[in-house]
Amino acid sequence: MKGFNTIMKRYFSQKICIISATLTIPSTALLCWLVMRVLYQQMPEYGEFVTGYTTWTAYYKQGDMTLANLYIGGLLGFFLLYAVILTLLSKKWSWLCGSFDRTWEYTAKQRESYAWFEDACFLILFSEFLLALICFVIEAFFGMQPWLEKLFPILQCITLIGVGIFTNFVRRCGKDPAKQEQIRRQLKKYMEWGQWLLPLSFLMLWNYEYLRDGAVIRLYQSTKMETAVLVLVVFCTLWNRAFFRKHRADLRPAISLSTFLSLAVFASWTLPNGTISGTPLEMYHYGEIAEPLHELLNYGVVPYIDTMPIHGVCDYFQAAVGKLLFDGTYASIEPAMIVGCVLIAMATAAVFYYFIDNKLLGLLCVLLFSLFGDKYYYVRWAFALPFILIVFSKKMRKNFPMLLWSWTFISILSIAWNSSIGGACALATLPMILWECFHEKGWKIFFRLNEKEVRKKILPWYIPLLILGICFIPMFFAILRYIVENSAAILETTGDILKEELASRYVWYATFGFGFSLLAALIFPADKEGGEKKLAWYALLFLLIFNLVIVRYTFVRTQFGERGIIVTTICSLFLVLLIFLPSLEKRFSLWTAGMMAFLFLATVLTRGSNLLTMPAKVFERDTISDNYTYATVEETGIPGLGDIYITETQKKELMNLNTLVNDLCRDKKVVDMTNQLSHYNILNRENLMPFSSTYNTNNKVMQTRAIEVLEEKQPELIIVAPAWQHDSGSLSTRNYYMYQYIQKHYTPCKYENIIFLTNDDEVRAQFEPAYEEFAELTHIEDLKMLPKAWGNEYLKEEETEPLNVDWSLLDTNATELGEDQYVLNAEENYFLYTFPENQDGSEIPFLRITVRDESGSEEPLKFQGVVYFMDEGKGVREAHRFTFDGSEGSFLIPLTTSPWWSYSDQIQSMLLDFVHRSLEGKQVSIETEFETLKPLEEQH
Repeated sequence: MKGFNTIMKRYFSQKICIISATLTIPSTALLCWLVMRVLYQQMPEYGEFVTGYTTWTAYYKQGDMTLANLYIGGLLGFFLLYAVILTLLSKKWSWLCGSFDRTWEYTAKQRESYAWFEDACFLILFSEFLLALICFVIEAFFGMQPWLEKLFPILQCITLIGVGIFTNFVRRCGKDPAKQEQIRRQLKKYMEWGQWLLPLSFLMLWNYEYLRDGAVIRLYQSTKMETAVLVLVVFCTLWNRAFFRKHRADLRPAISLSTFLSLAVFASWTLPNGTISGTPLEMYHYGEIAEPLHELLNYGVVPYIDTMPIHGVCDYFQAAVGKLLFDGTYASIEPAMIVGCVLIAMATAAVFYYFIDNKLLGLLCVLLFSLFGDKYYYVRWAFALPFILIVFSKKMRKNFPMLLWSWTFISILSIAWNSSIGGACALATLPMILWECFHEKGWKIFFRLNEKEVRKKILPWYIPLLILGICFIPMFFAILRYIVENSAAILETTGDILKEELASRYVWYATFGFGFSLLAALIFPADKEGGEKKLAWYALLFLLIFNLVIVRYTFVRTQFGERGIIVTTICSLFLVLLIFLPSLEKRFSLWTAGMMAFLFLATVLTRGSNLLTMPAKVFERDTISDNYTYATVEETGIPGLGDIYITETQKKELMNLNTLVNDLCRDKKVVDMTNQLSHYNILNRENLMPFSSTYNTNNKVMQTRAIEVLEEKQPELIIVAPAWQHDSGSLSTRNYYMYQYIQKHYTPCKYENIIFLTNDDEVRAQFEPAYEEFAELTHIEDLKMLPKAWGNEYLKEEETEPLNVDWSLLDTNATELGEDQYVLNAEENYFLYTFPENQDGSEIPFLRITVRDESGSEEPLKFQGVVYFMDEGKGVREAHRFTFDGSEGSFLIPLTTSPWWSYSDQIQSMLLDFVHRSLEGKQVSIETEFETLKPLEEQH
């Protein structure tokens, strides 16, 4: 690092760095545009039969990952290129040397003015939230909510004006030396009084009010939650008593930890939904929260050992809150999600308090960026910002044993919490740990363990850490195995289409905004010295490695910038709080202040909360629609559901499902493949499968393991409807390999509106068959570009083999030229084939259609392909069909994804139809061939 520092100091002046960064932005953008313009035209080549949102359009998802890496590499590469060129030019153009910056030391008067400004900001913030709490107490005791809510904005304005006048008076009086101490103590008293009252904000956590038919009702009442709130209020009150006694002699107002915790409640609390959504999508997402802990507590299924939690241990957290503070039913997931987020926000606020020296900026970050506005997805990111704040803090960096301990401890916790995010943080901070250990000789402290004082300081911390590390090893290897198995197909199975989402400035900034932090980190080391420069290089290495690793998570499923904005915000806050702010506290730098202001303001505008409307949360109420009815456990007979407002449709569905699995088939083993994970928790059933849902069992390795479990456990019931078809796929396409096993061993039945598959003759005799209903649910008619994507040469060589099936061309409106050569005579060209004897569809998985343009036309071949298949005695009007987007090439039609095909043994004929106005007069070759999956031992 010394050699590179010398190069930067000697050759790369600040002017050169700033100009290089300015030129890097358009150059990187142009490079990405030119490369991706070509790259996105490619057809993806899948190594397995996988489906996801991008496969239906054959979107080149790997291009998104290439774009992310190209963007990062372009920023770094162009910056260094321009810096080298400008350095060479600086020998002739001397104006390139030196700095644009303006720096100066702070005077005592300036520091005094800032202290006044800081106190004024604290007083304004405290007064706003105290006003809200006073109104909250008045409303709670006297029930005057309607008019008080209308009056609140006026009271806010009056409070702000009053506090502004008071702080200005304090400032003017403070200039008089005789009155200065008295005024300061008066201001301190007011601020401490305010902090005594702020813990009342915890009372919001037990107050959940809703409107129903004009009346106010309260839901989610819990004695455990009320007790916990009272304990928090008492704890914060006692803490304040001890804290303010300790700082009694100080002239400056002291800011208490309880203040940060109390305002974190305001920042993160929102009113839970008063209903449980009846949509299968929410039953899936809430099931991801509820099901893992249910499996652990009821069936001893240990994460990473017996099962793989799809997001990590974070999936257990909010359900644990529901168990500990509410009744633990499915209905309690709503308030548990909110309280869980509040607890995460409080923990983050405590980290801000202890590891950020500037309390005003720390408190503003708590208020502005709590949870980054995302109560669902941010739980996965809970460790990211605290990890960075702790490891890079001045307190840790000056004490290597504690730095190494904290890095190791938080790495273990954060990787277990979410392996993708935790692993990115751990890897990105590793260079700093290694440098401090070996180059700065931090390791030498461990050779002094023969000294009693050293042992006292180190061993009480490191012995528990060693035990934790040993216990974590099996989990760590399980995580690695899961990443290796899942990484091959994760882009295609869970990715979305970035090109479609880049339709607004917000999404552009959210997705690529981390580049501004990276450029700022490249500029900052110029003209820095000593420890400040070392910290700057740590920051640059962290941002570079962190973003190179985390794009594997954020660019897979971008979600219109919802993941990217968290990364952009974290990178910006990291530089602002840990790099720029400590530098500015020593001396003022115009460029550092400018970069800090830009990153902070951009973060506020894109992800910051509104501090003016936040206090009005105390009046928040929600109206419960007439579409929902209050269902009690006594009515539904489902203890795991709890008492909750729910739609009649959803209530009926759950009651039917409960009757089926817990009454009529109570002794049968059940697997739920509806993707509504909540069913396991609600019905108190064990999940027999190794992965949480069919949506998440998305690649060949996972499905092979799932088949092994199905063969071993032999569940008699597989619930398939009502189902959730995510990413436009169904059970037969999303889980192609597993479905091939299921359709050979299970047949569809129904009970009321529940469709299920069974392998048990007793169950088949008890319930009606449901072939038509299951086929309508599962059959995907419009395959779009999927046959083209699945028709690639790799899959043909590694996964399939020809199947000898006799059939013959019976009729066509095209002109036959011989040897599969035809002249197409119309916009719609059909080819009718017939089998000499009826076929069993389950024995014929694929039809490959290869089309080549033999006409020599420059116009590319384009058509819509249609494949009809008919049972004996049925014509085209009674046929079922697949459609696909056709062009020149090979297309693999997955016939057995349709139950109408796989459950029929009377298939007599098929008709291929090619439709497009440009086809007339074209000479083409059309080859057809049936294929089947290779035996498992012959597959790649």
